[in-house]
Amino acid sequence: MNKVITLYLNPLTANSIKMLFICNALGINVEYQHVQLHKGEHHSDTFLKLNPEAKVPVLIDNALTLTESNAILHYLAAKHHSSFWPTLIAEQSQVLKVMFWQANDFSVAVGPYAHRRVVMPQWGFDKGVIAEKEEQKFHHALTTLETILEKRPALAGEVFSIADMSVASFMIFTDEAEMPMDNYTATLDWLARLKNQPWFKRTQQQLHQVRLSETKTLSCF
Repeated sequence: MNKVITLYLNPLTANSIKMLFICNALGINVEYQHVQLHKGEHHSDTFLKLNPEAKVPVLIDNALTLTESNAILHYLAAKHHSSFWPTLIAEQSQVLKVMFWQANDFSVAVGPYAHRRVVMPQWGFDKGVIAEKEEQKFHHALTTLETILEKRPALAGEVFSIADMSVASFMIFTDEAEMPMDNYTATLDWLARLKNQPWFKRTQQQLHQVRLSETKTLSCF
């Protein structure tokens, strides 16, 4: 059996959902440590020793401590020689291009929907409002996404990669978050194909169980 890696995360947050995607896709043996952000556990002395930025996820693999979700996605895909990280440099560059965009413009524009309408209520807070300017940013980001997906079936080429995982993590709660998606047919087709992937289905099952659990942990996986 492969040595277990440890991932500190909060499974309902988009950057942590990336971790579930890649671990489920590759069948990685993982010990999940749930960090309850709404209770401030990411500001504890213990956690700050792992990541002084007080953010999840954090990966521990032997002597390596790695933060930043997209860096962890790359590390795990490359370490396991997965097709989710392509071998050709030109294709790798396309993956990185999407992931850099996701980490900046896309996450700011799309992130508020699921976080305010799904995650925060799950933590016991009121559902948040999306302002008009925020909705405009959403449509700008979705227009960019639509333009990419009108040209190819996946975000960085012909097959799904960690680029698709990085973006899809923000859209797993699309319906419940009431994202205005009706006019983005290529994006909806892409999401439908993603939802048929075993690793996507497994992640949805995990999130459903977490939301039903009083402890909100991943200990059962």
